[in-house]
Amino acid sequence: MENRKELDRLFNPSSVAIVGASNEVWKSGGRFMAVFTRGKFAGKVYAVNPVESEIMGLKSYQRVQDIPGDIDLAMIAVPARIVPRVIDDCSQKGVKFAVVHSAGFSELGGEGKELEQEMLRLARQGVTRIIGPNCMGFYSPRAGINTVTHMDDSDDETGSVAFVGQSGWATENMIITGSALGLRFSKVVSIGNQSDLTIEDMLEYFAGDDETRVVSFYIEGIKRARDFLRIARQTSRKKPVVVWKSGRTEVGARAAASHTGSMAGSDVVFDAALTQSGVAIARNLEELMDLVVGFTSPVLPRGNRLGLLVEAGGGGVAGSDAATALGFEMPALSTETQERLVKRLTGVIPPFSPPRNPVDIVWAPANDAAQVYLDCSRAILKEVDALVMINYPRYDDYFVNGLTGLRDELNKPILVIPGHPGESREGMQRLVRNGIPSFTIPERALKALSAMLRYSNYRR
Repeated sequence: MENRKELDRLFNPSSVAIVGASNEVWKSGGRFMAVFTRGKFAGKVYAVNPVESEIMGLKSYQRVQDIPGDIDLAMIAVPARIVPRVIDDCSQKGVKFAVVHSAGFSELGGEGKELEQEMLRLARQGVTRIIGPNCMGFYSPRAGINTVTHMDDSDDETGSVAFVGQSGWATENMIITGSALGLRFSKVVSIGNQSDLTIEDMLEYFAGDDETRVVSFYIEGIKRARDFLRIARQTSRKKPVVVWKSGRTEVGARAAASHTGSMAGSDVVFDAALTQSGVAIARNLEELMDLVVGFTSPVLPRGNRLGLLVEAGGGGVAGSDAATALGFEMPALSTETQERLVKRLTGVIPPFSPPRNPVDIVWAPANDAAQVYLDCSRAILKEVDALVMINYPRYDDYFVNGLTGLRDELNKPILVIPGHPGESREGMQRLVRNGIPSFTIPERALKALSAMLRYSNYRR
């Protein structure tokens, strides 16, 4: 876009028209009405349905042009064949943005492509920009808008992660599963077929968005690959960019073509170009989540020296293996630091477990576990570039704030793996929200840390 700040109006509209509005919440038009009238959205809402006089207590208009006043956003949920007519109406009205939820366009081939082109031609007669078609819309917590999922208002906490997905499934999972992991979002977009506004436009916008610290994508096809790589390179100088590119197999590429009308290219070439642009590459949804969780840390490792602090011998072995396989060094701690740890851990660790690296506490005292871990973390972090710990303390405010303060003081990342992840969900969320990435197993944590190190090296 000529002015990326134009998109602020999309994510923070002052007025919205629901075209295809319905009293039935199981219909898309009814769900959109409920989102904008029963949630936190503070702007004006208009219902558009030619056969209804009133919907959810609001007057229903025959056409968008009949609505008094300006319209920032139109949410369109009508059959595909009607969409061009609605877009023409929006264009003449001067609607700034239209989210076309309807499917049945280029993803279906010939006739669908023609319908999509006609829709776009009519939009370009005016100022209307299109998200979609074949998309779920967007999630803007600050504006109180979530057309993608059915999450409670209690989950609408603004964060620093932006996500753009060509799949409604991927986008919905990113919000729901990511929120369960502790991620909080600045803005999320389900972009569908990219008939008008594209992934490149979104990347350029999020590069300059002060709310966003991490930009992430699920991509089936790129419209302007050179532009994407150019913008990604510029963005990566300021903030991490994470990409999950699907359609890597012949069967997957066919599925992408029939899903969003996307054509796959050479993944080897594309991956190499992404890497040269500083982009972190995910291979699946789990890796995408892990990388984004890792990049919630406000500090990056400056080298590959790793400290491992554990309360489980097996975890120490697994973590050491994974770290070595990923190219991390696990230097033995200095004699002075070992002596300091032995003094602190007297009565805690047995004499047959010297605190070299990894440091195995074996069993932290219940009445002092948090402080033991904080004291040991401080000593270890002074000699390494990053710390990974596997432990069992309560992840209360005292412990989380202590780790956060230690990270900020020494300017080194700390990653945590709870000994019992299934029992520590709330604690893991609290850690992630404070920029202490938390994972279920050492391998996932260390893969994320490896990506953080590559990005740190790229930035330098």
